[in-house]
Amino acid sequence: MENEINVRQLWDKVVNEVKLRVIHPTLWRTLEMAIPITIEGNQFIVGMAPGTFHMSGHMTSSEHKNAIERAIAQFSGQQLSLRVIEGSTFQDWVQVKRKDESLQALKEAAQKKREAETAVTKSWEGLLEMVGRRYASTPLRQLPQFRARYLVEMLKAISETMDELMPQGKIDELAERSLARVIEKVATLTDVPPAIIALELMRYRRK
Repeated sequence: MENEINVRQLWDKVVNEVKLRVIHPTLWRTLEMAIPITIEGNQFIVGMAPGTFHMSGHMTSSEHKNAIERAIAQFSGQQLSLRVIEGSTFQDWVQVKRKDESLQALKEAAQKKREAETAVTKSWEGLLEMVGRRYASTPLRQLPQFRARYLVEMLKAISETMDELMPQGKIDELAERSLARVIEKVATLTDVPPAIIALELMRYRRK
C-alpha cells in the first residue's frame, strides 16, 4: 500500500534517531529487524517476522515506545502511535485488523450481556425491596387473613415480573436464582415454607 509518507525512509530516520537517544544495543537490533508496513489512521504499523516477534517487547516497553513515537512525530509531523504486529506484509496487517474486529465484536457482545444481566438483577432487587416494604406497611400482618392478602398481592407482583423478565420456554439460571430469593423472602415474612409459596405461584400462573 502506497502512503503519502514513504514509511521505509521514515522508519530508517526513526531508527537512526532512536539509536542516538537510547543506548540499548538489543533495542537497536530489534529496530533494524522491524519492517515498516504502513501508516493507518493514527497508527504507524511495524511488523516483526514470526521468528523474531518475541523481541518486539523491546520496542513496546513504555520508555522505548515513547522514544520511538517522539522520533516518528519528529520526522513525519504527525502524532502517531506505534503498533507492532507479527508479520511483514500489508496482508499480515489486514489479517490482524480482522482479528481485532472479531475480538472487539466479542467484547461488545460480552458487555451488552453484562449490561442486560445487571438490568435484570436490578429489576429483581427492586422487587425484593418492594416485597419487604409492602409487608412492613401491611396492617394487622400478625393475623393470618392479612398475611394471606399480602401473599396474594405478592404472587401477582412476582408473576408480572416473571412475564417481563423470564420468557416462556427459556431457562435462565440468573433469573431462576433471583426468583428463588424473592420466594424465600416472601416465605420468611409470611412464615410459609418456600416450596409452598412456589407451588401457589405455579397455581396462580396457571389460572
